[in-house]
Amino acid sequence: MKFVHGLLSAFLLMNFAMLPAPARADAEAQKFLEAIYKQYVGQNTPGVALGSNDVLFNYFTPELAALIAADADQAQKNDEVPALDGDPFVGAQDWDIKDVSVTVKDIGPGKALGLATFTNMGEKQAVELDLKKLPQGWRIDEIRWPDASLRGILKGEEMPAGEPEETRKL
Repeated sequence: MKFVHGLLSAFLLMNFAMLPAPARADAEAQKFLEAIYKQYVGQNTPGVALGSNDVLFNYFTPELAALIAADADQAQKNDEVPALDGDPFVGAQDWDIKDVSVTVKDIGPGKALGLATFTNMGEKQAVELDLKKLPQGWRIDEIRWPDASLRGILKGEEMPAGEPEETRKL
């Protein structure tokens, strides 16, 4: 009987070890986003300070990090407010975040879609995040709020109001 249990246990362990990579990637992407949003919960929390290129590259794909840095540099040169005039993770300049929930689903090899929902100053909010798996880990490639996208703001484009989710490029 012990032999049969041993074989059954070995068989189950082998099957779990052979799960496809995307199923395991979910947990890593989930932890990545949870670590970000954990920094926003509560009053007067600092959130993620995106003041240096090193920090940008810890959270965003190189392409998106470069767009954010260029926006900040251009604004500083011109003594103007940057196009990204708030915190991209919560889509606001001020926050008092409660009831955070983060979900992640795989959408292809090395890609995932994250959804962060929370209450900010008494108002329910939802933020979609496109994630890419890079050699250094998961990074954000796009952020969408109900009325705009991060790349759209940085490129001076507006996402049409009411555009159905399924028509958005993932």
